[in-house]
This record gives sequence, C-alpha cells and structure tokens, in this order.
Amino acid sequence: MYQRLDRSHGNVLGYEITGRITEEEYQRLAGELRAGIGEHGSVRLLVRAPGLPTAELSALDDDLEFAKEHLGDIERYAVVSDRKLLRFLTRVGDRFVRAESREFALEDEEAAWAWLEG
Repeated sequence: MYQRLDRSHGNVLGYEITGRITEEEYQRLAGELRAGIGEHGSVRLLVRAPGLPTAELSALDDDLEFAKEHLGDIERYAVVSDRKLLRFLTRVGDRFVRAESREFALEDEEAAWAWLEG
C-alpha cells in the first residue's frame, strides 16, 4: 500500500510505502510521478518505508520500465527507513542512476525533507 504524504508540494513528492504493492497501486503511483514530471520537468522524491515493503512481480517489471523512461527526471531521491538493508540498497542504486540519492533513518525524516527542499 502507498500513501502520498501531506508535506508534498510542487516538485517535491513524498510517499509512504508499507506492506505489499500491487501492480494497480504501482500504476497509480507511477501516474502521479509522471504528472509531477510533466508539470515541473523533474521531481524530488521521498519514500518513507517502515519495515520492508514488497511488490508483486508485475509491479517490479513496471518499476524497471518507469526507471528507463524517467531516469533523468528525478533530481533527488530520499529513502527514509528503519531497515538498514533498504538504506544500503539505496546507496548501491545511487551508483547506477543519475538521481542524487540519500538514505535516512526514520527519526531523521525532517533532514530528508530539508535535503529535498534545499
């Protein structure tokens, strides 16, 4: 499940992802990101992920397609999580994408927003 965070504004978008993401949910989320990119040219994205979210296999395939299509349209990407594995994967992924990304512990979410908004 995903939920858009109230602090989202302009090209700074934040989402909380929990549990399992279905393909339908992923399509809605990707549509919101595409709309933000269309309106602003690029977005800055925060993903709050308490726990370790999972996704249907078809949603993962859609994720890869979205990444290919919009690789240069995400300026900054912040992952806020209590899971060291997820934060580690963010650091690894930063080596393969153009977006500047950082990982933050849940208690440091305010710093993540400040970094995105700065």
